[in-house]
Amino acid sequence: MKEFEQFRSIYRQILLKPEIKAQAIPAAVVVLFLELPEQEPQVLLIERNQYEGHHSGQMALPGGKMDPNDLDLREAAAREVLEEIGVEINPTSLDYITEHWIHVSNYWMTAFSIRIKKKLTYDLNKREINRIFEIPVSFFQDPANIIPFEVSYDGNKILSPSFTYEGNLIWGATALIMYQLFHGEEY
Repeated sequence: MKEFEQFRSIYRQILLKPEIKAQAIPAAVVVLFLELPEQEPQVLLIERNQYEGHHSGQMALPGGKMDPNDLDLREAAAREVLEEIGVEINPTSLDYITEHWIHVSNYWMTAFSIRIKKKLTYDLNKREINRIFEIPVSFFQDPANIIPFEVSYDGNKILSPSFTYEGNLIWGATALIMYQLFHGEEY
C-alpha cells in the first residue's frame, strides 16, 4: 500500500546499518499457525499484561529476548513460547520469516513460524500474559482490516500497518509481520 512507502523506506535504511543490529538486544518471536481439521487456520497472538515498560498491554506474538543459556534464537523462541503460554515446540521445527529492529526497546527481533496440527492446551504465565487470541488467518488476509497507524521514528510521523481485532489494537512489529505474511509486502 502506498501509504506505507515512507515506513518501508526507513525500514530498508535500517537493514543497511549493521551497527544497529550489532548494538541491539537479540530477541525472537513465533507465529504459531493452528491448522486443525475442519477449522479455518488461525494465528495465535497474546495480550501482554500491564507493566512498566515499552510493550505493556500490547497484542503480540509469543517471544522475548535471548537468554545467556539459549544456544541460538530458535531455542530462545521455543523457550519463550513454553514460558509464556505453556506450549512446547521443537526449535528445529521453526522456520525463519524475517527480522525487525524495535527501536523503543532496542530489540533486534527474529520472527519464526511453526504449523501446529493438534489442539493446544495453554498454561499462561499470568505474570506476563493476560490473554491468548486464536485469530482466523482470513482476518489478516482481508485488506479491509488493514488500518494505517501513525508511529514516530527519528522525530518523523509515519504510517505503518495495524489491525484491530475484537477491539484490540495490533500494531508495531506484530502487525508488520502479519502484513508481510498475508499481503506479500517485502520490507
